[in-house]
Amino acid sequence: MEAVMACWELEQSLQSLTGVSPGEGTGATMSDDDDDQADSDTNLFDGSLGDGSDSMGFGPLIPTESERSLMDRVRQELKHELKQGYKEKIVDIREEILRKRRAGKLPGDTTSTLKAWWQSHSKWPYPTEDDKARLVQETGLQLKQINNWFINQRKRNWHNNPSSSSALKSKRKRYDNSKLPYLKTLILLKSILPI
Repeated sequence: MEAVMACWELEQSLQSLTGVSPGEGTGATMSDDDDDQADSDTNLFDGSLGDGSDSMGFGPLIPTESERSLMDRVRQELKHELKQGYKEKIVDIREEILRKRRAGKLPGDTTSTLKAWWQSHSKWPYPTEDDKARLVQETGLQLKQINNWFINQRKRNWHNNPSSSSALKSKRKRYDNSKLPYLKTLILLKSILPI
Protein backbone atom coordinates (compact mmCIF):
# COMPACT_ATOMS: atom_id res chain seq x y z
CA MET A 1 0.00 0.00 0.00
CA GLU A 2 2.98 2.32 0.60
CA ALA A 3 4.02 1.91 -3.04
CA VAL A 4 0.55 2.89 -4.22
CA MET A 5 0.62 5.97 -2.03
CA ALA A 6 4.11 6.93 -3.27
CA CYS A 7 2.96 6.53 -6.87
CA TRP A 8 -0.13 8.62 -6.15
CA GLU A 9 2.08 11.38 -4.66
CA LEU A 10 4.28 11.30 -7.77
CA GLU A 11 1.21 11.66 -9.98
CA GLN A 12 0.02 14.59 -7.90
CA SER A 13 3.45 16.24 -8.23
CA LEU A 14 3.41 15.63 -11.98
CA GLN A 15 -0.06 17.12 -12.21
CA SER A 16 0.95 20.21 -10.26
CA LEU A 17 4.02 20.68 -12.50
CA THR A 18 2.41 19.95 -15.86
CA GLY A 19 -1.26 20.60 -15.35
CA VAL A 20 -2.13 17.16 -16.73
CA SER A 21 -4.23 14.91 -14.52
CA PRO A 22 -3.42 11.21 -14.54
CA GLY A 23 -7.02 10.19 -15.31
CA GLU A 24 -7.14 12.14 -18.61
CA GLY A 25 -7.08 10.38 -21.92
CA THR A 26 -8.60 7.34 -23.50
CA GLY A 27 -5.52 5.17 -24.03
CA ALA A 28 -6.26 1.57 -23.08
CA THR A 29 -3.70 -1.16 -22.60
CA MET A 30 -5.85 -4.27 -22.37
CA SER A 31 -8.54 -5.96 -24.39
CA ASP A 32 -12.18 -5.51 -23.35
CA ASP A 33 -12.26 -8.93 -21.67
CA ASP A 34 -9.14 -8.18 -19.67
CA ASP A 35 -10.56 -4.76 -18.86
CA ASP A 36 -13.69 -6.33 -17.36
CA GLN A 37 -11.53 -8.67 -15.28
CA ALA A 38 -9.40 -5.76 -14.11
CA ASP A 39 -12.53 -3.84 -13.14
CA SER A 40 -13.71 -6.69 -10.97
CA ASP A 41 -10.24 -7.02 -9.40
CA THR A 42 -10.25 -3.30 -8.69
CA ASN A 43 -13.70 -3.54 -7.18
CA LEU A 44 -12.44 -6.24 -4.84
CA PHE A 45 -9.44 -4.15 -3.87
CA ASP A 46 -11.06 -0.75 -3.59
CA GLY A 47 -14.68 -1.45 -3.22
CA SER A 48 -15.95 1.31 -5.50
CA LEU A 49 -15.34 2.24 -9.12
CA GLY A 50 -17.80 5.01 -9.71
CA ASP A 51 -16.30 7.00 -12.62
CA GLY A 52 -14.25 4.30 -14.39
CA SER A 53 -10.84 5.83 -13.63
CA ASP A 54 -7.94 3.90 -12.20
CA SER A 55 -8.43 4.06 -8.47
CA MET A 56 -5.02 2.57 -7.63
CA GLY A 57 -3.34 5.75 -8.88
CA PHE A 58 -1.16 4.23 -11.59
CA GLY A 59 -2.94 5.81 -14.53
CA PRO A 60 -3.00 4.35 -18.05
CA LEU A 61 0.18 2.74 -19.42
CA ILE A 62 -0.26 4.26 -22.89
CA PRO A 63 0.14 8.05 -22.82
CA THR A 64 -3.06 10.01 -23.08
CA GLU A 65 -3.62 12.67 -25.70
CA SER A 66 -2.70 15.44 -23.29
CA GLU A 67 0.42 13.55 -22.19
CA ARG A 68 1.42 13.06 -25.81
CA SER A 69 0.82 16.73 -26.42
CA LEU A 70 2.96 17.61 -23.42
CA MET A 71 5.74 15.25 -24.53
CA ASP A 72 5.63 16.71 -28.05
CA ARG A 73 5.81 20.23 -26.65
CA VAL A 74 8.77 19.31 -24.42
CA ARG A 75 10.46 17.51 -27.32
CA GLN A 76 9.99 20.57 -29.56
CA GLU A 77 11.37 22.88 -26.87
CA LEU A 78 14.41 20.64 -26.40
CA LYS A 79 14.94 20.51 -30.17
CA HIS A 80 14.71 24.27 -30.35
CA GLU A 81 17.19 24.71 -27.49
CA LEU A 82 19.62 22.26 -29.09
CA LYS A 83 19.30 23.95 -32.48
CA GLN A 84 19.81 27.34 -30.88
CA GLY A 85 22.87 26.07 -29.03
CA TYR A 86 24.35 24.58 -32.20
CA LYS A 87 23.53 27.72 -34.16
CA GLU A 88 25.33 29.87 -31.59
CA LYS A 89 28.36 27.56 -31.69
CA ILE A 90 28.45 27.67 -35.49
CA VAL A 91 28.22 31.47 -35.46
CA ASP A 92 31.07 31.62 -32.91
CA ILE A 93 33.24 29.31 -35.01
CA ARG A 94 32.49 31.27 -38.19
CA GLU A 95 33.38 34.56 -36.48
CA GLU A 96 36.63 33.07 -35.20
CA ILE A 97 37.57 31.86 -38.69
CA LEU A 98 36.82 35.28 -40.20
CA ARG A 99 38.74 37.02 -37.42
CA LYS A 100 41.78 34.82 -38.10
CA ARG A 101 41.53 35.53 -41.83
CA ARG A 102 41.36 39.26 -41.21
CA ALA A 103 44.23 39.10 -38.72
CA GLY A 104 46.69 38.11 -41.45
CA LYS A 105 45.73 40.92 -43.82
CA LEU A 106 47.13 44.41 -43.71
CA PRO A 107 44.90 47.47 -44.19
CA GLY A 108 44.42 48.60 -47.78
CA ASP A 109 46.18 51.97 -47.47
CA THR A 110 49.19 50.28 -45.87
CA THR A 111 49.35 47.72 -48.65
CA SER A 112 49.07 50.41 -51.31
CA THR A 113 52.04 52.27 -49.77
CA LEU A 114 54.14 49.12 -49.81
CA LYS A 115 53.03 48.25 -53.36
CA ALA A 116 53.92 51.75 -54.55
CA TRP A 117 57.45 51.29 -53.18
CA TRP A 118 57.57 47.85 -54.82
CA GLN A 119 56.56 49.27 -58.22
CA SER A 120 59.05 52.10 -58.07
CA HIS A 121 61.86 49.68 -57.16
CA SER A 122 60.77 46.70 -59.26
CA LYS A 123 64.25 46.12 -60.68
CA TRP A 124 65.72 45.57 -57.23
CA PRO A 125 62.93 45.22 -54.63
CA TYR A 126 65.14 45.07 -51.55
CA PRO A 127 64.56 48.13 -49.37
CA THR A 128 67.52 49.53 -47.48
CA GLU A 129 67.38 50.01 -43.73
CA ASP A 130 66.56 53.70 -44.32
CA ASP A 131 63.76 52.73 -46.73
CA LYS A 132 62.39 50.30 -44.15
CA ALA A 133 62.50 52.93 -41.40
CA ARG A 134 60.62 55.37 -43.65
CA LEU A 135 58.03 52.69 -44.51
CA VAL A 136 57.60 51.89 -40.80
CA GLN A 137 56.79 55.57 -40.16
CA GLU A 138 54.49 55.87 -43.18
CA THR A 139 52.53 52.68 -42.59
CA GLY A 140 52.60 52.34 -38.82
CA LEU A 141 53.65 48.71 -39.18
CA GLN A 142 56.47 47.06 -37.29
CA LEU A 143 59.80 46.44 -38.99
CA LYS A 144 59.17 42.69 -38.84
CA GLN A 145 55.86 43.15 -40.69
CA ILE A 146 57.57 45.23 -43.38
CA ASN A 147 60.28 42.59 -43.82
CA ASN A 148 57.71 39.78 -44.02
CA TRP A 149 55.60 41.68 -46.53
CA PHE A 150 58.58 42.16 -48.84
CA ILE A 151 59.65 38.52 -48.48
CA ASN A 152 56.14 37.37 -49.37
CA GLN A 153 55.79 39.92 -52.17
CA ARG A 154 59.03 38.75 -53.76
CA LYS A 155 57.83 35.15 -53.56
CA ARG A 156 54.51 36.10 -55.11
CA ASN A 157 55.69 38.48 -57.81
CA TRP A 158 59.40 38.17 -58.49
CA HIS A 159 58.90 36.07 -61.63
CA ASN A 160 55.50 37.50 -62.49
CA ASN A 161 56.82 41.02 -62.91
CA PRO A 162 57.93 41.39 -66.55
CA SER A 163 60.27 44.30 -65.86
CA SER A 164 62.15 42.43 -63.13
CA SER A 165 62.43 39.24 -65.20
CA SER A 166 63.60 41.20 -68.25
CA ALA A 167 66.11 43.00 -66.05
CA LEU A 168 67.48 39.65 -64.93
CA LYS A 169 67.68 38.44 -68.53
CA SER A 170 69.50 41.58 -69.63
CA LYS A 171 71.96 41.21 -66.72
CA ARG A 172 72.61 37.61 -67.80
CA LYS A 173 73.14 38.69 -71.41
CA ARG A 174 75.54 41.45 -70.37
CA TYR A 175 77.46 38.99 -68.25
CA ASP A 176 77.63 36.42 -71.06
CA ASN A 177 78.56 39.03 -73.69
CA SER A 178 81.24 40.51 -71.49
CA LYS A 179 82.99 37.13 -71.29
CA LEU A 180 82.66 36.43 -75.01
CA PRO A 181 85.73 38.47 -76.14
CA TYR A 182 87.80 36.87 -73.41
CA LEU A 183 86.78 33.37 -74.56
CA LYS A 184 87.52 34.19 -78.20
CA THR A 185 90.97 35.46 -77.27
CA LEU A 186 91.68 32.36 -75.20
CA ILE A 187 90.70 30.06 -78.08
CA LEU A 188 92.86 32.02 -80.51
CA LEU A 189 95.86 31.88 -78.18
CA LYS A 190 95.48 28.12 -77.69
CA SER A 191 95.48 27.57 -81.40
CA ILE A 192 98.61 29.70 -81.94
CA LEU A 193 100.72 28.69 -78.98
CA PRO A 194 101.58 25.09 -78.39
CA ILE A 195 101.05 24.20 -74.78
